[in-house]
Amino acid sequence: MKKLLLLIGIIGFSIAAIAQDRKVEVDKKFENITEVEVNVVFSDVVIEQASGNEVHVTGSVSWSREKDEYKIITRKSGTTLYVEVDHPRNSKGSTSGRFYITMPAMTDADVNSVSGDIKVSGVGQRRVKCNTVSGDIIARKIGSDISANTVSGDIELDGIKGNAKSNTVSGDAELANIDGNLKGNSVSGSFRITNLKGNREISTLSGSVR
Repeated sequence: MKKLLLLIGIIGFSIAAIAQDRKVEVDKKFENITEVEVNVVFSDVVIEQASGNEVHVTGSVSWSREKDEYKIITRKSGTTLYVEVDHPRNSKGSTSGRFYITMPAMTDADVNSVSGDIKVSGVGQRRVKCNTVSGDIIARKIGSDISANTVSGDIELDGIKGNAKSNTVSGDAELANIDGNLKGNSVSGSFRITNLKGNREISTLSGSVR
């Protein structure tokens, strides 16, 4: 009887492990891209400067609910590359993902994530956009204007060649070495600003500005 119960327990654990291992992956390279737009859910996104002329996209999404189905879609329209996650409308259970994208320095980026952190460095010709709900945003060595928006996460911008916009609800913003103008909005978050060359326009209800 004990052996039977042990066997049933092992089988149940194995089935649960298999269910948690559902995963989809991507590993693709693209040429002649001037802008990359990322639209993902429950995923962290890291973008860094590439040494060559290609855009290289790697990443994965894993989930626990067997009946759910996630897909990673990459499509090219003109010189814009779209990286997207097709997800169930009413998904349940645990889901997590991570995308790592390298691109030439003069490439623009538009990153949108739900419940994920965003890190961008070394890119941007005209604009870089970062939007997330509950994740943090870190952007460094950006060669263009940047817009960073999060609800409950923190924002860190450092080394921005153009203008910068920082919007949070309850997160803090640390903003440094900005060549252009700065516009920041927050409800309860605080701002720490150093080495701003342009003008600043800061609005916060209960946070501090220093």
